[in-house]
Amino acid sequence: MSVAKRWLVIIGLILVVVVVAEAMLAQIVSRAVEQGMNGLAPSDKVAASVSKRPAIAMLGGSFDRVAIDTVNTRIDKITFNEMHTVLTNVQLDRERLFFNRVVAVQEVQDITLEAVLTQDELARYINQNVKGVKNAQVAITPGKVQASSQLALGRIASLAVTLDGKVVSDGQRIKFVTDRFLINNSSVGNIGGAVLTEIPLVELKSLPFGVAVKDIVMENGRVIIFADNKR
Repeated sequence: MSVAKRWLVIIGLILVVVVVAEAMLAQIVSRAVEQGMNGLAPSDKVAASVSKRPAIAMLGGSFDRVAIDTVNTRIDKITFNEMHTVLTNVQLDRERLFFNRVVAVQEVQDITLEAVLTQDELARYINQNVKGVKNAQVAITPGKVQASSQLALGRIASLAVTLDGKVVSDGQRIKFVTDRFLINNSSVGNIGGAVLTEIPLVELKSLPFGVAVKDIVMENGRVIIFADNKR
């Protein structure tokens, strides 16, 4: 083998080692981010993907992009079925990430977050957290949320009630706001009082990464919350 060919083989081997090392490093750091995410928002499943060129810079906590997908993420008393978060040009606290498995953002350019709340989870939340309500069932359709339940009147009677409304954000919290209060499909005004006029779901400050809600979309069977770090 000529000297030139020998050098080509050596260079080729070095490139292979570098590529493999970068891929392994990305996998190792991704696992650290996955474990650290549970400290921000406990989830049943977390999948993270990180990227940086050169990859060795990730050891210093610097990333071009961090993408995190979670399933059944618990925030306050409510559980989001899915959550997708992307951070770009981000600096994480290196020591807390690698030694304590904590995702702590020191600097970041952009953050986008999408969270999905299902109608079944909203029904569970109402049953467990709204006083006097039981057997709630929720139907979400484009632009509308309808909750049907039994409302206890003391210990001796209950009413079949239906709440027509929507999920909104007021800058401080995400909440279900009632537009119409019905008994046996007849509108009777707001006899349910403040308890059923607005049902708080989650405080915005509890969302990971300090994002603010920008839009809330109601689709068939679910609510999608869009948030980012743009003020």
